[in-house]
Amino acid sequence: MSWKSVALYSTIIVATLVGAEAVARIIDWRATTFQGAAGDGFGADRYYHSWSGAGDLVPNQDGHWVIWFHRPYHVQTNSLGLRSTEEPLDKAFRIYAIGDSQTFGPYLANEDTWPGWTQNYLRQRYRDADRVQVFNAGIAGYTLSDEIALLREKAIDFKPSLVLLAVFENDLFDLRDVNGQRPSNDARSRLKILLKSLTRESALFSIVNKIKIRMQFAAAQIDIRRGEGATTSPADPTPDSQHLVDSYSELYGQAVKLLTSNGIPLAVIFIPARHTMESESLMQTVIERLTRESGTPFLDLTPILRTNSNYSERFYLMQREPGGGFSGNGHLSREGGEQVGLAVADWLFAQNLIPQ
Repeated sequence: MSWKSVALYSTIIVATLVGAEAVARIIDWRATTFQGAAGDGFGADRYYHSWSGAGDLVPNQDGHWVIWFHRPYHVQTNSLGLRSTEEPLDKAFRIYAIGDSQTFGPYLANEDTWPGWTQNYLRQRYRDADRVQVFNAGIAGYTLSDEIALLREKAIDFKPSLVLLAVFENDLFDLRDVNGQRPSNDARSRLKILLKSLTRESALFSIVNKIKIRMQFAAAQIDIRRGEGATTSPADPTPDSQHLVDSYSELYGQAVKLLTSNGIPLAVIFIPARHTMESESLMQTVIERLTRESGTPFLDLTPILRTNSNYSERFYLMQREPGGGFSGNGHLSREGGEQVGLAVADWLFAQNLIPQ
């Protein structure tokens, strides 16, 4: 085949694809990358890991995410891929908050997550909107291993004034997934993410992906009107608990060493799960010991949230059933985010961890 024939056929193929893309854009299309997810997908891809900036979300998002169809919520990110509407200010005391979904704040608007409330209350104290910034770098499903990678690859260059690590009850047992949730940062992973970003801007891909998701839902017999819905309490500790404790302890030591060597202060808070408020928490015991041994400031939020007798209904997305017990989702509610944010702001001042 001559080069002219190859060029002709290639031109025909490209023209066909361009024409199909144009028709698809007329029929049904919106820029998913910058408008946010407007439906439910699968797995960690809904968070769109990105390697640029200072966070692991696609930069400049402004849209509604629908993971649990009962509770769509508004997600906004800045140019660095952090869940904030603000850009970093050189003169501000910048707090970099890391953690899993309880920090990211699913089902809540940016300002109703606990980092958002912490910033709000700190600014009320300072009476200056530019004095302090709290950036939410939390990602649902992240383990301490993922968070160390985030610190190493992004937080160090971001040069925060303080890293605030939020520890949750499931952080220990999530380490059973030795591969973690965060994609690697090698060239192959970057190329894969870049291709995904490009295809998300394609109207043809959008239509094909909608068909694929509907087929997956049908095959899995998932009712798309319900989404994530209620969650169950994690299983009781298993015989591998000590192995997980050892792994977590080693990872925590790595995080402390990484930040110390770069001159970045660390503080740790523990957010209790609703079902452990009246029982012993293995994760709380482990992180309290580790912070004591490393001399790291530590705040246990359990006694603070427990002071309200209706903490389950008020601070978590739960409702009391008529026959006893609770139903719902165990993530923090708007009021829960506010209580955590207020407690953290007061504690940061009391411990002299921020400018007075």
